[in-house]
Amino acid sequence: MRKHTFNPVQLLCLIVPALLPLQVYAENFERGQELFQDQCVGCHGELNFASKGSKVKKLSELKKKINSWATHSGTDWSKSEIDDVMHYLNKSFYHFKSEAD
Repeated sequence: MRKHTFNPVQLLCLIVPALLPLQVYAENFERGQELFQDQCVGCHGELNFASKGSKVKKLSELKKKINSWATHSGTDWSKSEIDDVMHYLNKSFYHFKSEAD
């Protein structure tokens, strides 16, 4: 059986299209900000969420809080919308490092 080897250009042509759909799921800061402005500011205002008394201490806890609130308020946010709001809040207020780091 003949073994086929790929040159770097061929490899890129195979790999890049496979990765493109992942961009759809990447955190979207602007959409997270918009969702927060539309659904959250009415009650939360523009508080400094990362105050020293904050109960949220890491990224996974922030995601749980957002998911819980979305469920109880009936916003019917998708997983990617929850991730976007988490990304917006983390980048704007919390500044947690990724838990994978």
